[in-house]
This record gives sequence, C-alpha cells and structure tokens, in this order.
Amino acid sequence: MELRKRRSAQRESSSVSVDQFLELAQGCKRIVVFSGSGLSASSGMSMFSTRNGLYDRARKKFKIQDGIKLFTYSFYKQRRADVQAFFAQIYSEAQASRAAPGHYALAEVHEMGRLKRHYTLNIDGLAEVVGMDTWHHDLNPTGITVEMHGNIRQLVCPSCHYTEALSRGNINAMKAQQAIRCQACGADDLRFKVMLYDDDQGDCITPEHVFEVLEQDLEGADLVVWIGISFEQSASVEYFRRVRHMLGVSNKLNEVKQVIINPSDDAYFNIMSSCCNTDDLQVVDVRASSDEALPLLVEHMRQHMCGVSRPLKHSPPSDAANGDRVVSGATAGASIAAAAPKGQRSNTDAAANNGRSTAKRWKRWYADSDDDGGDAGLEEDQGRGGGEDEDDAGLYSDDEDFGGRRRGRGGRGRGRGR
Repeated sequence: MELRKRRSAQRESSSVSVDQFLELAQGCKRIVVFSGSGLSASSGMSMFSTRNGLYDRARKKFKIQDGIKLFTYSFYKQRRADVQAFFAQIYSEAQASRAAPGHYALAEVHEMGRLKRHYTLNIDGLAEVVGMDTWHHDLNPTGITVEMHGNIRQLVCPSCHYTEALSRGNINAMKAQQAIRCQACGADDLRFKVMLYDDDQGDCITPEHVFEVLEQDLEGADLVVWIGISFEQSASVEYFRRVRHMLGVSNKLNEVKQVIINPSDDAYFNIMSSCCNTDDLQVVDVRASSDEALPLLVEHMRQHMCGVSRPLKHSPPSDAANGDRVVSGATAGASIAAAAPKGQRSNTDAAANNGRSTAKRWKRWYADSDDDGGDAGLEEDQGRGGGEDEDDAGLYSDDEDFGGRRRGRGGRGRGRGR
C-alpha cells in the first residue's frame, strides 16, 4: 500500500545542515544504518514507476492492466516461468550497475569500526560489491549487511533454503523458461531470492531471525541513520515503527537520535505523519543525498580521530565573496580516494567546491574500478536509466518498496506491503 501524507497535519521540519549532522555523528561508534533506493540512485538502473520503466514494460509484455501485478506472489504461482524470465532480464541489468560513492563511503565507515549494522531495502547486491559481507542467521551471523528484501543476484530453494549465485547457465535456462534444479535437495524449484508482494515463501528470502538481530543491534546503538528512503511505502514505515518501539522498550528513545538523509523534505513529513505521539521522537532531518553526505561523514570522522579541529565547510558558496567555502569537497574526496585500494584511484584535477562536487569526483575515481559483481557478457541490450531522483532510483526497495512486506509471527504470508 502506498502511503499519501498530509503535511498540514504535522509539525514543520527544522532541517539541519550536513555540517550539523557531521558534528552529531562524529563521536558515534555504533551506528545502525537503513538504506533505500537513494543509496543506489547514481548506480544506473531502470526505474519501476516511470514511463517505460519496469512496471510499464511488464504491463506491455504480459498484457496486464497494472505491471505491478507481475511482482506479486499470486502472479508468480500462476506464471512462474514468465516471471523468472523477466527477472533474468532485470538481473542482467543489475550486473551492469556500479557501486555509488555512498556505497564506498559506507564501507569506509564499516572499516573504521563505526558501523553496527547495515539494513538495506535494496536488492541490487552492491553492498557486497564494495566489501560489506552479508548477514546470514546460520552461515554468517556477524555479517554487516542485512538484505531485508533479498538479492537479485542469487537463487534460493524454497524447500531447503539452499542459495547459490546466478550463473550464465541459470540465466539462459530462465530466459528459455526452464526450471532450475536445486543442487542440495533436487527440487526443480529454484527462484530468484527477491521478496514479492504477499510472498508465502518469504522465510527463504529473509527469516524472522532478522528482527531479533535488529533488537540486539539497537540495544547497543548510539545513532540510527535512514538514508535514501522516502517512507512512501508501508514496509519502510513499518521498519521505522519497529525501531521506535524497540528503542522505547530499552529506554533509549530519547537517548538515540534518528537521522533521515534525503534531498527531499518529503521523507521527513511522510514518516512524521505516519507516527503518533511524535513529541518523544528524536528525528533529525538532513536534506542531502547519500553521495554527498556519506563521503563527508567519512572525512569528518577521520579528522576527528586524528584530532584535527577545523570544520568542514562543504556547502556551496552563497556568493563569490565567500571564498572560505571552496575546499571541503576536494578535501573529503581526495582523502578517501587516497585510501582506496590501488586500481580504484585515478588522477584528477584539483578541487571541487562543495559536497556535491565530492560525489561527482567519487564517481570519476571509481569509474574505472573492477565491479566484482559485473559480467559484461550477461548485460542485456536494453536501456538503462541512471536515476538522479533520490526517491525513485530503480531496482531497489523502499521507494519502490520492492520486496517490502508485512510480517507477522502468526502467519507466513508476507508481501511487499504497499
């Protein structure tokens, strides 16, 4: 269900600058991050809802009234081979995508030991591309990234939960609408590891254990960051409410601040209008993109660790006379690029004058890097949209709510929860 908000019913936001956010976060050592499509907005993917996007293509291809129907579990049961073949095309597009500056910066925060856990609503697998290993309740319980809605790069067996990475043979079989046999139990049942609307097989995508892990993480957290999430869909709102409840149970609701990072003010208003009794919420509204805010956070943390006291003045100058605001973009970007592995650096000209220039420079620095998940041979001959819209970036969850679902201990039927 899509949530439409009325701003007039809610208090006005007092947004803070990125500099203020950096000061707030610089001493935090146990940060819990939730990411949505905005984190991958510059990675280059087709969008869902836009003209000629995935829903539109699904509608035309399968001659259905609403393309979103293809992403429901009921449609999957009726036309499994068709859905798998369509997902194979999406996978090929995901393979051609590249990690964004925000992904690399978040990995740096992890390397600094400041990231408690990363919960992503995206299904693109780009967190692993930059070296953040994926949580699994049995195989890797210490993994840093929890894929709440699955991973388009993997197949899973609903019967035994065996998971394997996609291969060229798998892709060819799916495009030919052939079933794929599970290597563990022999069932001809392998499916993409992506949560669908009202997914009756949801536990093979993300088990209920994940909320026990979240509760434990929040008990030790000192900051919660929601980045690139618009809160237009019920799944992301449900996660926010769960976090609020868990913080309240542990008497940390007033102690642990929550930060919403999004270039649009809609995200803040959406979540505030979805919650009751907001006076006790410590929510900070930061108007910035992930590619802008996260690289600057890394640099600010490094300066703080080294005892450097000068502030980052990254904002664009208000006029030509404001000459003291021209160094931070280059400072943040150059420092992080210098620490990047060899082969992920490139020589660039000197310096941009603000945070957005930092993000653009990061894109150039990493443009020539080897994408661990890439395979040019699997790329489809189809158009790719490099969405700049933080709230509609493409093959990701929340803002398109791909994989979102309503969970309940009493029943296994879960869906994308629009």
